[in-house]
Amino acid sequence: MPEVFLAAMIFDGVLEKFPTLRGGCIEQGAMWAVPWLRRLDLAQTSFGRSERVLRELPERPSDYVKNRLFFTPFPGEPVGWMIEQCGDELFCFSSDYPHPEGTKDPIGRFDATLAATPDPAPRRFFSDNFAAMMGSAIG
Repeated sequence: MPEVFLAAMIFDGVLEKFPTLRGGCIEQGAMWAVPWLRRLDLAQTSFGRSERVLRELPERPSDYVKNRLFFTPFPGEPVGWMIEQCGDELFCFSSDYPHPEGTKDPIGRFDATLAATPDPAPRRFFSDNFAAMMGSAIG
């Protein structure tokens, strides 16, 4: 359950304390991240009334995710829809080669779900987000 670990990193202030820390959730799929982002913010709103550490976070939990964490969807997950829901900064291409869940044509499968997604989102998905996760400046 990566969402529990990542939520603890946010709610316990680790991402606030280490502002240059970035991370990726790899080989876990990524469709779960769409509702998770909403639940994070809801948890802060709901429990922040009684939990000081949540109330005092300077950013919304979903902003920590969008600025520092990256996710690799499985081929077949609707990446275009996921980007529409969460923004184009979260998701990175991964083929999972040579495992069978990577399919014979992961690029084609992802391209199909990105067909209606405007630029620069496909480029961010296939290359720029990975570079950002690894600390490379995108120009």
